[in-house]
Amino acid sequence: MVNQPAVIILAAGMSERMGKQKCNLNFSEEETFLEHIIHIYRRFVVSELVMVVNESLNLEAFQDDESVKIIVNNKLEYGRFYSVQLGLQELKNTSVFIQDIDNPFVNTGLLMSLLNGIGLADFAVPVYKRKGGHPVLLAPKVIEPVVNDFKNTSHFNDVLKSFNRQDVFVNDPYIGVNINTPEDYQKYFSGLMEC
Repeated sequence: MVNQPAVIILAAGMSERMGKQKCNLNFSEEETFLEHIIHIYRRFVVSELVMVVNESLNLEAFQDDESVKIIVNNKLEYGRFYSVQLGLQELKNTSVFIQDIDNPFVNTGLLMSLLNGIGLADFAVPVYKRKGGHPVLLAPKVIEPVVNDFKNTSHFNDVLKSFNRQDVFVNDPYIGVNINTPEDYQKYFSGLMEC
């Protein structure tokens, strides 16, 4: 693939079950979830980095960072798919990773596996023990049809069913882990509970 892919980081949810914004949860003593995810994608050298957030999220640290494009989703009732569409509207002619903030375990090896494994498919999904996970990689040809497929009741997974999927088998159990509740966080980050 000639062009480096872009990434859309989905962080517009209100994190009601968690009780605090997932962006600001500690991934390590040095980095929050958001900082870790951005660090990994920058190391992978993505062409563009787009974040879709809600209006209550304080992202002052990134306001002057021209390498990060921040899009505010003011219609949270439309769901995750609308956030994906908002992010894709900012991109053209590039493949793009769709990265959820609640799945912070992404690594450069996983990204390379998806990029090498997508082939001629419309999108690629990492699979571990027969279960798909995150992130998903979309081919450039998918962007316009996904952006134009607007129904505010649509779910991203349902929309993707009309496209050609490539499973990329990986030895990475973390692709299916989502951190949605304090219990989830404690299970994987018990040493960092004072966040």
